[in-house]
This record gives sequence, C-alpha cells and structure tokens, in this order.
Amino acid sequence: MRYQYELIDYQVDLPINIFTHTVESFPYHWHEATEILFVLEGELEIRVNQDNFHLKMGDIFLVNDNELHFINSRTFFGKTQVLVLQFDTRYFKKFGIDVEQKRFYLNSSEVEEGSMYVLDEIKHLLANMMDLILNGKQLYHLKIQIMLLDLLVILLEHFEIPTKTKKKRMEEDQRLVEILQFMNSHCIDSQFGLQDIAREFSLNPHYLSRYFKSNVGVSLKKYLDNMRLNKSLFTLQTTEETVTVIALKFGFPDSKAYYRVFKEVLGITPIQYREQYRTELKKDNTEDYLSINSKESFGNLFKYLDRKNSNQSPIDKNETTTIDVSKSMKKLNRSFTKLMTFGFAPHALRKDFHNQLKQIQNEIGFEYVRFHGIFSDQLLVYNEKPDGSYYFNFNHIDSLLDNLLDVGLKPFIEIGFMPRDMASTEDKIFWWDAYVSPPKDMKRWLKLLDTFFRHLINRYGLQAVRTWYFEFWNEPEVQYFWSGTRQEFFTFYAETYRCIKTIDSEIKIGGFGIIDFRKHQNWLVDFDEFMKSEKVGLDFFSFHVYNLSRNPLQKSNLLKTIDGTEVTGDVIQKLGESGAITLGDEHNFSTSIDQIVEKCKELTSINKELWITEWNANSDSRDLVHDTCYMGTFIIKNVIENSEKVKGMGFWTFTDIFDEFQLEQPLFHGGFGLMTYNGIKKAGYHAFFFLSKLGEDLVLKKENMIVTRRGEDYQILLFNYIHPNQLYRRFDYSQLSPTSRYKVFENEYVKSFELSIENLHGDYIIKKKFVNRQQGSSYDAWVDMGAPIDLDKDTMKYIKGKAEPGVKIEYKSIQNKYSLQTSLQPHEIQLFEIKRRY
Repeated sequence: MRYQYELIDYQVDLPINIFTHTVESFPYHWHEATEILFVLEGELEIRVNQDNFHLKMGDIFLVNDNELHFINSRTFFGKTQVLVLQFDTRYFKKFGIDVEQKRFYLNSSEVEEGSMYVLDEIKHLLANMMDLILNGKQLYHLKIQIMLLDLLVILLEHFEIPTKTKKKRMEEDQRLVEILQFMNSHCIDSQFGLQDIAREFSLNPHYLSRYFKSNVGVSLKKYLDNMRLNKSLFTLQTTEETVTVIALKFGFPDSKAYYRVFKEVLGITPIQYREQYRTELKKDNTEDYLSINSKESFGNLFKYLDRKNSNQSPIDKNETTTIDVSKSMKKLNRSFTKLMTFGFAPHALRKDFHNQLKQIQNEIGFEYVRFHGIFSDQLLVYNEKPDGSYYFNFNHIDSLLDNLLDVGLKPFIEIGFMPRDMASTEDKIFWWDAYVSPPKDMKRWLKLLDTFFRHLINRYGLQAVRTWYFEFWNEPEVQYFWSGTRQEFFTFYAETYRCIKTIDSEIKIGGFGIIDFRKHQNWLVDFDEFMKSEKVGLDFFSFHVYNLSRNPLQKSNLLKTIDGTEVTGDVIQKLGESGAITLGDEHNFSTSIDQIVEKCKELTSINKELWITEWNANSDSRDLVHDTCYMGTFIIKNVIENSEKVKGMGFWTFTDIFDEFQLEQPLFHGGFGLMTYNGIKKAGYHAFFFLSKLGEDLVLKKENMIVTRRGEDYQILLFNYIHPNQLYRRFDYSQLSPTSRYKVFENEYVKSFELSIENLHGDYIIKKKFVNRQQGSSYDAWVDMGAPIDLDKDTMKYIKGKAEPGVKIEYKSIQNKYSLQTSLQPHEIQLFEIKRRY
C-alpha cells in the first residue's frame, strides 16, 4: 500500500484551495488540510483508513487533516465530477478558535431527513465560494473568509465528534507524519534517500527501513519513487518537455527508471499518459479551473447559489439630477425604429408571423424590415427545365412583399444567397440550404437581377422602389458566408452594381453586413481601392455588431469558419473555451461601433450612410439570458449610446420564429427575438416600445437616462443596467438553467433617482410605465407559475397579461419645479410620460 503526502497549494491571500476535478482514481494519500468533497456528477468510492464509503451525485463527504484516504470513480458511463474544498485549520487561530485537535464526521448519506437543510447551506457556501473565485468578484477574498467561518460554525454545531471515537493511524505516530513531510520536501533531489532521512531523525538506517515498511506497507525507496512520480504528472500533462528531462527534473536517475516506476504504478507508459491526459493551460489564472476540468457539472453546483429567502439587492445612493425641460440639445435621431429584422424570407408567408408583424407595427412602428433568403429555393424563384433552359417565378416574393407593405414596412432586401441550381459549388449554411458560392453562370445571375428589379418597378412603382434599400450579400468577409475568393466577390459586386444601376441609377444598393470589422479592415481597404479603380459605388455601408471581443493572443481553428457569426451554442462555447472570443465588457459594444465609424471616415468610397443591419447582445441563438429583463436594459443602454452614430439600427431579430439550425425550441429557449415563437412579448420588446414613445427633441442624455420633448409633453426613460460576470462572458452557461437565469449578473443593486424637473407650468398627467421581474417580463411570470411545458388558452392569457408593463398614473399641478423620486430594481426599465392637461 502506497501513501502519498499531498502539499496543498492554497489560493493567493486565502487559506483555501477550491477546484473541480474529474476523478479517475487517486491512491492513498494524506494532507494537512481538511477536505470537503461534493459529488457533482457520477459516483465515487472513498476509503478513509480502513473504512469504505460510496458517494452518489449530490453527496458531501469530509476528510479530516492527516487522514489517509483513497478515491476511486465508480461511474461506469460518463465521468465523475467532484468539487473539492481544502482549508487549513490553523487559519482559525487568528480568531481565537483552536480547530487543529477537533475531528468531524460528515457523510451526507447518513444525515437525517430533518437536518438536510444543513447540507443545502453547505452546498450554498461551496457554490458561492467557487462563483466568487471564478468571476474574481469585488472583495472576493474577504467574502470567502466570511463564508469559511460560516462553514466552520456548521461543522462545529452539527458534525464534530469526540477525538477518541476513532484512532487515526497518523495521529498514533506523529513521527511518521514528520518523516513523510520531510520526504515530500526533498524527494526531487536525485541524491536524496534513506541515509538522509535517518540522519535528519537520528535513526539507525536499518531500523528506519524496517519501521517505514511496517507502518506504511512498502519500502521507503519504493514510496520515494512514487512521490517523485506523483510530482511529475502535472509537468507531463502540461508541457512539451521530453520524458528524459522530466525524469531528471523530479529525481529519477534516468528515463529508464522513470518508465519502470510509471508502468508499475499506473500500468501505462509516460507517453501514453501524456496522450490520454493532455492539458492545455491558459495564461489567465481565472481560466485554469475551466481549462483542466469539465464544465458540464457546474450547473449542478450553481443551482445552490441562491437561498430560497435571499436578501434584497443593495441600494445605490440617490443622485440628484436637474432637468431644465425648456432647453433642448438637438433633434433626436430615431435610428432605433428605422429598421427591424427577421431570419428567413419565407416566414413572412405564415399567418402567425404576419400577426406578430402587425402587432409590433401597431404598437412600436418600424420603417424598414430586413431578412435573409430572398432568392431561397423555398420561394421557387429560379427554376431549370430538363432541357437546361430556365425561368423565374416571383409569385411567392410578391405575396411576401405584399405582407410586409400591408403593415406599413418598406423592404430592406438582402440580395443573396445563391439559388441551388445557380451555385457553382455545394457550399452552404443553415438548414434551409443558403448557398454561398459565386454563380456558375454570371449571365444568368445578371438576368435574374434584371428581371427581378424590373418586376419590382412594374408591380410597386419606380418611386416606391427608389425608397427601398438593397443590401448586397451578408458577411462576405467570412468564409462561412462566401466560399469564393476576395477578388471574386469584388467582381461579383461590381457586375451586380452595374446591372442594377443600368435599370435606374437612384436605386439604393450597398452592403455588406461586415461582422468582424477589426479583423477584416484590410478587406475593406482592398474593396475601397477596387471601387476607385472600377468606378463603381456604394450607396450605404452596413455592418453587424454583437457584444463579442476577440482575444488577439489566442488562436482557434474554429475562427477560420465561424468568426463570430450566429452559430450553434456548442461551437460558440468552444470558442469561449479557447479564449479566442469572449463577450465584451459593458463598454465593448459602443467601442466597436466607434472604431467602425472612425475607420469608415478614412475610406472615401465607404464613408457613406451607415446602417447596423444586425445587432444583439450575443451571437448565440440559444443564450437563455435573451429571454430575461436584462435584454430590456441592454437594448436601451446601447440605443442611447449609439443611435446618433448611424442612419438605422436593426435589432436581430423581432421574433423567435427563427430556425437557421435544427435545434429544440421550447417556449423560452434563449432565442434572439423580442417575442416568443407564439407571440408572447419578452422584456426586450418593451425596451423598443418605451424608446418609440420618446419625443423628437433631445433634452438630456446621460448614464442610465434620456429625456426628450414633444411639443409641451416630456418623456424620461430610465434603466438600471447590470453587466454579466466573467464566467458567462467566456460562454460558460453553467450558472444558467431554464428556470434560473440571473445568477450570471454580479453586483446587482437597486438604482435610485432623484430628478428635479424645472420649467413645468400647468396641470399634467404623469404616467409611469415599468418592466421588472415582477411585471412586464413574460419569462419571470412563466417561472413563477411553475414553468409549464404546455400552455393552454388560460395560461397563455395569464402570461400575456403579466407580460404587459406595469402602469401608475398621478395628476399634478406644477409651478416651475417638480421633484421626481424613483428606484429601479436590477434590470428594470421605467418610462415617465409627462403630458400637459388642458
């Protein structure tokens, strides 16, 4: 039997070590720290001295300091995932608490039913410790010390046992503990051995050899080799050093001795071990936990972050703002209602889609609408006959455009992708087969465009079509959306541009929905030069913005095909794991737009009318945060910060009727939309509704607030934005679940406002509308009612009612000054409409 001393590497400034671990097996070992094991997935066997215990998922077990223990996975399918907390009992002496001589027995499988709440409290503390460290939250080291004291109180009150209950092998022979500690400190010295230990402890070498084997079960030399092996494993896993270099570094005389011990102890060679357990370490310390451990089990941990009766969020201090409504800065640029978007052109033929479109137009009112797939095969636009001849069919496009125009929307038509029979390759994206190659016959492509545009003019009139926008292609700088070369695309655009402008020079054609601007600036520089040489133009420039941040120090093969486009969540999470792409901080979205605007000023042919034709918080169409109140504040914050910079901003998308990928689609699945697929408004919907109520004149704009005027009426829009934590921003969704989606937000607080509104004279109706987790959030209402899978008519009616904003009304007679005081919960939005009464 081999016993190993484990040296605990505590966190900086903390008397603990906390981490997750994928368990295979770990031989008999011991350490001076008390250890708590929390099984997150699978089953685990643990032996303490001669006692054997079987732990299942959700079980907690405590190992006292200096107790010999052995751990082995008992999961036959899948992995055993364990959270480990190790803490130094000597730490508590600074508080006058002597714990070193105390012993505990904590085995959750033996805890009585009436004491289960104690286990939940322990799990709550473990989850919050891990959350604090992973996200590097403010003052986390102090908070963890408080939690550690809370944990000790629980252990002392519920799990302390008399020290004589069981005799521990290590307690019986303190000298053996000291010998093992000395060996651990010197074992990587290749000259270190029996004689050095005997000399240190004033023992006869022969006596020491017999004593050690009698008490430990193996010879001292064999155990010393085992110690050296154990210390070498981390370097073997995480570096490119040769086996020979590692062997010498950790005290083996040569690689042959290292191989021999390796095969004897682990049953495989060092090379086989390296291949099987290879680990890539990240430079950032906060990612080490995630880079060497599985993340799937974190969901089982983080569900314990909240207590049932959690405290209210802290309140931010009042900040008094004076608003002189008689002064206005300028006209408000209403770019936020210039454009709406949806995912796939044929959806506009659906009745339920049309009903949602009609509703959002009646309540908010957008000017243009953009979508993919005007030439998709589902619309039967391009058709080839058996003899190779072809014909065009615009019947479905006519119905589609009629539906859009019927609700007062002008088309913002994306020209692309390629019909299947016209494509030069089989390259495609999306389940509906959007072909992304150049045309195999340019003449047929130009004939399609010529026929299509003449058809539009004949059907809808030239003056109407001149007011529409035609955006050429979508994200062609990304290999995922354009399989040809850069030069092929430039030529493709030039041919298309000339064809359309020949029909009518005033038709607006632009592009290109650039997504990763910072990476592809050279693409735009080359295009700028191309346009000058070819004498073609660009009537407007369009780009996409998601709150993504690229790490230039991290490389990922996925970026060659993904580049931040809206792809499936598993691919995005892999990008997050690689560190190549993360979600940015609270300033990243606006900073990205500023960089694009400034670069466009340098490129004369691109420095045109600017449009954001897609934007959202995350490019993952299965991000559960999309359904929450957070989206309301995200939308308002970024509209207020950026609406003056562009002609239009098209939020992606207005509805969850969206199926670029064949994925499960429960009611609140984290889709992009402002509405669910069955027409229930989300919190983000009300953000645009509130924005649409703003007046024409801008009175005041500052952090968390915008004030506008329309005639003698005034509008004040407030919001309390909270940014998500670092773990979520690495695309780790383990703190999210279908019914719990606010744990990823750190430092939540109530925001208080005290507004002194001056130069009001007369009688007013003051209407307050608000959206928070209690009112106006369909997702939160759904959770509160039990998160039903199936919705009958009564349930739908109830949720739709709870999805409407809260309203409060008061009447005031005001002479010059009005004091308005209000508080906003985390992620709450409020709109005050001050209307003059006559």
